[in-house]
Amino acid sequence: MNEIRQLIWNGELNVLVSIDPSFLMKGSPKEMAVLRIRVPRETYLINYMPLIWDRIQDFLSFDPLNEKEKYFWFEHNGRPIRWNYPVGVLFDGLVASNATFATPSEIHLENAITFFRVHLVMGESLPSTVIPILSSSNQAEKFWFHQWKQVCFILNGSSKGIMSLSVNESRKFWRSVITRNFHDFTEISNKISPSRPRHVPIIIQNHKDLGTGGISQPTIRMAGVNPTLRDIEEEVFSAKEIIDAESYVIVAQGIEIPWDTALLDLYLKFRSFDGFLYITLVPKISVTKIFP
Repeated sequence: MNEIRQLIWNGELNVLVSIDPSFLMKGSPKEMAVLRIRVPRETYLINYMPLIWDRIQDFLSFDPLNEKEKYFWFEHNGRPIRWNYPVGVLFDGLVASNATFATPSEIHLENAITFFRVHLVMGESLPSTVIPILSSSNQAEKFWFHQWKQVCFILNGSSKGIMSLSVNESRKFWRSVITRNFHDFTEISNKISPSRPRHVPIIIQNHKDLGTGGISQPTIRMAGVNPTLRDIEEEVFSAKEIIDAESYVIVAQGIEIPWDTALLDLYLKFRSFDGFLYITLVPKISVTKIFP
């Protein structure tokens, strides 16, 4: 199982960050508005904000660390996206809904590089679905730790496991994410995660809902059972929706998952770096359009 976890941990995406022209002084070189980076699937976009600001600092028309009247957020294809989801989860939720990861001239090239294209923008008001990007250097760390407190409670019935970590262990835990230290991450996350949890921390997104709030977090009880995804079909799909599960593909960590997969096995192998298992529902017709 650790081999699968490490493959997921080492997974990366090509991300192209474009900067809104309003950020830059007049006459700035056009190439300053584009940044190409390799990003782990298991991280947050805002962990790269210092790199972005450093890249364009000599051409900025304002000081982002002292800007109090503007909000910053990321968009993809004109839609706000949530930085508080792992980069890989964002990608999984968008890749099947449109073909904007390659330019028209690149689509038919055999060796074309696929980029997750995001746009950093600012405005006087914030879209309702996103958390503002702050200048605080530990914003991501605080959010991530809060996620793990939720996960610990869902798994164990209390948050004692993570709250009892020493200060050094807590620092080591977050540092393992930043430095990509799989050994340290596994060592500490295993202290929090029981082999037989009471409930499974799961978040479900439909690819079309990533920017519109259509995210569900069902409570899946594990006491004495190990249900398959098929067994929890009603929890996967909203009770208000009449949907044929056979028309949908389940994607976790960029991989298509069979409906007969045991949920606990899926969680232990495919959970994300914040402790949650993210699954994305993708209509098969969308998959066919993008991957003929």
